[in-house]
Amino acid sequence: PADLPRQPLTLPADRDLRLQNLARGDEGFLLALAYSAQRGYGNTHPFAGEIRMGTVAVEFAPEELGFAIEIGEITVTECQMINQFKGSREMPPQFTRGYGLAFGQAERKAMAMALVDRSLRAGELGEEAANPAQDEEFVLMHSDNVEASGFVQHLKLPHYVDFQSELELIRRLRAAAPDRTTPDREAAE
Repeated sequence: PADLPRQPLTLPADRDLRLQNLARGDEGFLLALAYSAQRGYGNTHPFAGEIRMGTVAVEFAPEELGFAIEIGEITVTECQMINQFKGSREMPPQFTRGYGLAFGQAERKAMAMALVDRSLRAGELGEEAANPAQDEEFVLMHSDNVEASGFVQHLKLPHYVDFQSELELIRRLRAAAPDRTTPDREAAE
């Protein structure tokens, strides 16, 4: 399977890579997408199949040992959402699932992730992907909170060169444009 921390995200992404990306994604972003998928910008009317929380072992397999050793435990929340699927040309009507796994006690994020996961499965189920939560590139490329925060925060840094070039462009455009401070008499008549 793919390993997102070790290799960059490439599109289209297999489901295992999408799930890794969603687990790292911003809860607010996932929640908004999940909400949109239920409010008419998606085809979901989900049921919570299972929501559970517990601790899991964290293991590490050093190459020199050749076997895994437990180095700690973490708390995770897991959710499976059940969705109705009306069928497609390739598949009969059935229930489908979305999966979510979040670190800590995070039911809302796990549920939102499960809804977004199901929405992103539209292509494999033969559904038309016409909504934001079904757009793999939009979802995966915008869910990274660290990258999004950095991109917005960089706007606080000086942008002298950008501003100067835009200011010069505006001055040239205004110099070349007709004078708009006096009314155009022909247009008024």
